[in-house]
Amino acid sequence: MSINKQRALTKINNDFEIYSNLILRQLRLLENIVNKDFINSDSLIPEDIYEEIKKRETEIDNFEVKISEDVLSIIVLYNPFASELRQLMAYYRLSSIMERIADMIFNIARYIKKIKSPELYKKFSGAISDMLVISINMVEKSLLAFNNHDIEYAIWTIKNDDVVDDLNRSFVKKLIKSDIPEMKSRAELSTFMSLRSIVSNIERIADNATNIAEAAIFAIEGKDVRHKKEF
Repeated sequence: MSINKQRALTKINNDFEIYSNLILRQLRLLENIVNKDFINSDSLIPEDIYEEIKKRETEIDNFEVKISEDVLSIIVLYNPFASELRQLMAYYRLSSIMERIADMIFNIARYIKKIKSPELYKKFSGAISDMLVISINMVEKSLLAFNNHDIEYAIWTIKNDDVVDDLNRSFVKKLIKSDIPEMKSRAELSTFMSLRSIVSNIERIADNATNIAEAAIFAIEGKDVRHKKEF
């Protein structure tokens, strides 16, 4: 392997680690927001935290573009071996998947900011937190699967996607059956719509964690398990 190719591969690996940590930092900020008791506060999300998430969203967008361009440059310049090419194509796929996760994190923060009925939000915050914690664990383990070539973490992530799907369906049923008939104010109706959007975005985070796990399996074994029920 040429020195220049090795340096390029090491650089993209280091950049991807920074990129991953940015996503995980966003997820932890979001988890803290969901779990914190803001019921007696004027806002469910502090303005400084919201601005931090918003600012980092731009940084993440830039990383997504950079990693994608670097992958293409390495392929063109250094003619990577098959195993290296699989890893590079996984980086390419993951850069886009992770940017979508970042978009969903920001979406959730925006919907929390729009909450007009803190009391109604508080009623469902425990279920939202449960879904979010599982989804965050899925993202963490899928990235560990990719970075550490750990198939077991990838399989765990894929299997847990069904758990989040079930929680999402259960949440929506409870939200619709229990609260719509009792809602009288515009604030409650607005909050209902925001809650539905929040859990939908959390469910999509879990879906994309599964996509990361599938990309990890491809990078490790060269096997494409997308759209297959192997686990």
